[in-house]
Amino acid sequence: MRTLVAVLAVLAALSACRSAPPAPPLPPFKPVVDTRTLMASLMEKQADIVWESVADTIVGNEVFEKRPQTDAEWLAVRNAAISVTEAGNLLMIEPRSIDEGWDQAALGLIAQGERMIAAIDTRDPKAVFDVGSDLYDACVTCHMNYMPAIKDMYRK
Repeated sequence: MRTLVAVLAVLAALSACRSAPPAPPLPPFKPVVDTRTLMASLMEKQADIVWESVADTIVGNEVFEKRPQTDAEWLAVRNAAISVTEAGNLLMIEPRSIDEGWDQAALGLIAQGERMIAAIDTRDPKAVFDVGSDLYDACVTCHMNYMPAIKDMYRK
């Protein structure tokens, strides 16, 4: 009898595990602006903060280095990189997501953005500069495929 009770208890426990309620549905996403506006108001502005954070300017025989110096400056660059990276997710929300290639380009942007955040966290200007180049390439690759004016500009 004890064995039967133990077996029934185990079966009841296993049955409870299998019949877990389904996860609630995700709330619907509601894009507020079109892709062009998203790019101009968020992506471009934040990407410029990242790309302009580390620079060498040569004037005559002098080299002027621009680097984030304070905790606040590094944090501002990091916040901009986070915005660019997360905007990759916004690009995959309907109706912005237009095909698999678009989504793959957005995922590429996210991957480079994650690398950028990691580079910023090391506070290594060279790493930020180098990853910045890869981040730029991710943007240009998408623009070449989805912005005819950009594609035509590079043909000339």
